[in-house]
Amino acid sequence: MKSLSVSTQIPDPYRAGLELGYALKPIKPEVVFLFCTIHYTENNEILTGILDALEQEDTIIFGNSGDGFYETKGASELGAATLGINSEGKVAWHITSANGLETEPENCTTTAISNLKAKFNNTEPDLCWIAADFRTDASRIEATLQTALKAPVVGGMAADDNRMSDCALFKNDEILRNAVVLLGAQGDFSYDIIIANTLSGVGQPGTINSAHGTHINTIDNIDAMSFIERETGKPVLQSDRGVTSLTVIDEDQPEIKRIRSIVPDLSAAEGSLGLYGGIETGKRVQVCLATPEQMLNEVRQKCLASSTHALDPKAGIIISCAGRKWLLGEQIQDEIKPVNEKFGAGFPIAGFPSFGEIGPIKTGSGYSRPLFHNMTYVLVLIG
Repeated sequence: MKSLSVSTQIPDPYRAGLELGYALKPIKPEVVFLFCTIHYTENNEILTGILDALEQEDTIIFGNSGDGFYETKGASELGAATLGINSEGKVAWHITSANGLETEPENCTTTAISNLKAKFNNTEPDLCWIAADFRTDASRIEATLQTALKAPVVGGMAADDNRMSDCALFKNDEILRNAVVLLGAQGDFSYDIIIANTLSGVGQPGTINSAHGTHINTIDNIDAMSFIERETGKPVLQSDRGVTSLTVIDEDQPEIKRIRSIVPDLSAAEGSLGLYGGIETGKRVQVCLATPEQMLNEVRQKCLASSTHALDPKAGIIISCAGRKWLLGEQIQDEIKPVNEKFGAGFPIAGFPSFGEIGPIKTGSGYSRPLFHNMTYVLVLIG
């Protein structure tokens, strides 16, 4: 397996695409993962530039816009990063999409999954990546993935430089919105999925009494805003976006941890809380707060403890919550450093800060079903 990552900060989309494509051309990539800031997505010129430079009609491009990007050399607020992979014919790659995600996330996700399975002759891929528009209830995507696809699924919700107004998904030479894009891989390869999302609980858990979509109305029979203030001692502020979160407590599977971050912009005056993804009525939740030291220590420990004996990793993809980036500031570079320490300074990496992460949690019996997360770091190693 050959892999290579490269990034650019050329502002012109077509020229940026050319630079990325020319850099990847020597390995003749079968698939290119592309993550970039939103200004490159007004048209498909960055995709055209990559494909023109590669001069390979069958190369698949998959990815999305993000709140900046990650690449081997570090994280950046502006630019584009790519990861090219050539399995030398050992992996079959297929990409599909479906529109209408905002209003019909279940139907949209189901259609994309059905189309993907059809491309694999009605079998499951071994591993699936997902890119989705953030303007929907991501918990409904999560539920559909859990019932319609057995393969591990990793990816996230596209972002737009912290504006929460637009995003873009990439499918070969197309830029999509209000959609979901799936990339499946099947063949002779291995992978490892590392998830870091340990946050400190604050106060006592409470039970959700009333919820609708991505809004929580009441917890412990008081409005949700008052519950947060009761347990933390302060009201939810605009500066809390992505930092103050709720841990969903699964008493049957305590090792399965899901986090939903609060979006003050979406929270209502009557005391309801807006979240990046819904939580079912009857679930118990606890307020949790993130600290830079705790987050970075967990990433470092899990990266350095990852086993490479059977995997022989050749590339890595990082999907990390934009809330972590807002909290870490310049320390965001420390989410990449442990990967370089473990696998070498030139280890190919690409990724993006997201408005929601999707990935399974490793348990004693294997990987869990696909889960939607916030304030979470996902590292996918491919070998």
